[in-house]
Amino acid sequence: MTVTYLLAAAAPAAPAPEYAMSPTAVAITLLLALVIDYMSIGPNSIRDRLAFMMAVPVVREGFNDSPLDKWTVETLRDFIQSLLDQTGDARIAGASINLIIGTLVGFLWIYAIGCMLPTKLSKRLGRFATIQFRASGLYRLNLPLWAAAVPLGLMSDLPGGFVGDVTRMLLEVTTTIVAPLPAFLFGDA
Repeated sequence: MTVTYLLAAAAPAAPAPEYAMSPTAVAITLLLALVIDYMSIGPNSIRDRLAFMMAVPVVREGFNDSPLDKWTVETLRDFIQSLLDQTGDARIAGASINLIIGTLVGFLWIYAIGCMLPTKLSKRLGRFATIQFRASGLYRLNLPLWAAAVPLGLMSDLPGGFVGDVTRMLLEVTTTIVAPLPAFLFGDA
């Protein structure tokens, strides 16, 4: 019995996850992104890009491995499983749910990148560069923007392969850009 307690005490603790932002900085940046979007500060194209660039890393930093994160992934997994179960004995019923979720997240990143591109690039990239988050009216949130930002913040770690590497790189880049913002604007956060 004593040996068990000694072994438990000697076991190394799980490493604490490293975060680029403090909880206060996460709250400040999330509020700032909501205010920028809600108050329609600046032209729609700039406002949407700024709010999105702030929202995705903040959601990731603030809700990674939280009950909301786990609930979102489990709900999506259950939904996809119910769809696969509806196929009966069809070959598609054996599809990997994790790969399907990762693919959906990758597609959502592609859509978001299309929304972030300047319309001027449409001559070279075609209609992909003309995708935009639907413009919202004065004093209300742009729901398509947040409907893309929240799942990307919660689930960008799920895709694998090249797409997974790119999504994690995009998340790291946006986090690096956004992390010092609260301290710069409001002092040491």
